[in-house]
Amino acid sequence: MDYIEVLGCKIKKDRLYRINEERMIFQWVKREGKSVYSVGFTPILAYLIYPVYAIKLKPVGTKVEYDGNLAVIEAGKRVLTFPSPLTGTVVEVNGTLERDPSPIVADPYGAWLVKIESTDVVNLRKLRKAQDVVEIFRKVIIREDIECLPRS
Repeated sequence: MDYIEVLGCKIKKDRLYRINEERMIFQWVKREGKSVYSVGFTPILAYLIYPVYAIKLKPVGTKVEYDGNLAVIEAGKRVLTFPSPLTGTVVEVNGTLERDPSPIVADPYGAWLVKIESTDVVNLRKLRKAQDVVEIFRKVIIREDIECLPRS
């Protein structure tokens, strides 16, 4: 199996994770090439901010710092920022999400937001493997009564 299931929510094994419960950061990072990484929402974050009405991504060529803003998301009655898990340069954006953000909720692992070229070894080391976030996922799923089902 290419994922770990926790109370109905999938944690993909081919990703690294940035989790910060206090700041509501539940991100995945996937290596796409030598120094290129795609970044997206976990099912937990998709559930917590549902519904997503709009998303504005940083354009290609934008230099981003760790924890700097990668996207602005209009969700429910809130406007949220999506911080970068790495320092680097945006090399590709998933522009289809700006036209229709529903895949963020329907397919959080398929709906990557941006791809970042990065050699940020320090912050890459802070990311966790799937097996290292199982208990955090379990705790948040129970506390927030999360159901990781397609919500489109």
